[in-house]
Amino acid sequence: MLVDCVEDGGVKINLRPVTNADRAFAERVYFETQRWIIEELFGWRGDDLERAKFAESFDERNAKVIVLDGEDCGWLAVLRSTHGIELSSIYIVPAKQGQGLGTILIVALIDEAASARLPLTLSTAKINPARSLYDRLGFRLVKEEEYKVYLRHDAH
Repeated sequence: MLVDCVEDGGVKINLRPVTNADRAFAERVYFETQRWIIEELFGWRGDDLERAKFAESFDERNAKVIVLDGEDCGWLAVLRSTHGIELSSIYIVPAKQGQGLGTILIVALIDEAASARLPLTLSTAKINPARSLYDRLGFRLVKEEEYKVYLRHDAH
């Protein structure tokens, strides 16, 4: 299980459970990172509709806030079952992107899945630049839809 603290190369990332007080932060980070994708693929359908769609899909029971040097800098959600582990969401504030945080967290999930001999899956928008990270980390395409790809990393 991805622990509450992940360290790699001197970088220490803490994960803490999302509380109701974190909902506004989670929503803000989601739209900071995903609004351009929503606009590109579907057009912005209005703040109220987009916020309602976010609220519909946000599940704080499986979410953790990503904390670096005492600062909340994103969040992720992971679903676990006897069939596999799914990284259902990972969003890092733009100011902290490109520093390896996502890589460290995903590699920790890959290690967890490998230890449990389970696949790690995720899905993302086809136009999401993070797709190149997933490719570098060894995820393979298993399904493709009009706007989305489904990826899998198998335990070795």
